[in-house]
Formats: sequence, C-alpha cells, structure tokens
Amino acid sequence: MRLRLLLVCVLLGLVSAPLAEADRVYHSEHMDLMRVVGSTDPLHKGFVQNIHPNGPNVYAHEIYVLSGALPTATYTVHLLVHLFSPTCAGASTQFAVTPLTTNRSGNGQADLLIRPPIPAPIRNATHGVRWEVRRDGVLQYATAC
Repeated sequence: MRLRLLLVCVLLGLVSAPLAEADRVYHSEHMDLMRVVGSTDPLHKGFVQNIHPNGPNVYAHEIYVLSGALPTATYTVHLLVHLFSPTCAGASTQFAVTPLTTNRSGNGQADLLIRPPIPAPIRNATHGVRWEVRRDGVLQYATAC
C-alpha cells in the first residue's frame, strides 16, 4: 500500500512539473474588479483571471467574473494595454472587447482567448495592462494596472 501511494505521488510530481515550469514564465494573475467613483451598479465581487500559457495555439486565456452586479444586464469588458509602460503611464490601446451578461442574480462570466500571432516586439516586451467593465458605454468597474 505504501509503495502504491509513493508511486502515485511520484507520478503526480512528474505530471505537475511542466505546469509549474510554464507558470514560472508568467504567473497566472487574479485581478480584482472594483467599483469606480460614480458607478451606479452594485458589485459584491468581480475579478479577471489572466492566464498566459504562451503556447503555439493560445497565447492567453482571460476569464471575467461578476458576482452581485446589476441583474440581467449586458456589460462589455475592455482589455486596455499600455504598450512598453508597465506602470500604465500614458495612453492605452484597446486590445479587445468582450461581452458579459449577468443573470437574474447579477452573476455573469465570460472569457477571451488570445491566439498567436502576436507581433514579436509586443510579445517579448513588458506592458501595463488593465481592464474596464462598462454598461451602456459608462465605466462601472476597473482593475488596477
């Protein structure tokens, strides 16, 4: 029995090692969404899960979650990139817009897959990134840079 348990542990270690190595290149990041000043919509919790496998088929996978937001509402999540500015100084470039619809409880989830090719000068540099969530064009929630 102990030998079997030891073998299972070793196998799990071998399987998870490449995943840990990939995460060392770019750690997955959990960014909280916060209500902005002037927001009219409630929010219990919201976040962006930013995952970068940097693979040949998927460069990034982002998951957007709202909990306790306005019921049955349609939002848009805006991915804003500050090229070559890790502190988000200066103007941003809107990289993508993703629709997110909440249910009767105000909960919703959407995701975005970013696929290669990403131009090499952009892909291999450090940028500031932030997300904004809007309803009817009005900013309601945002992440920090």
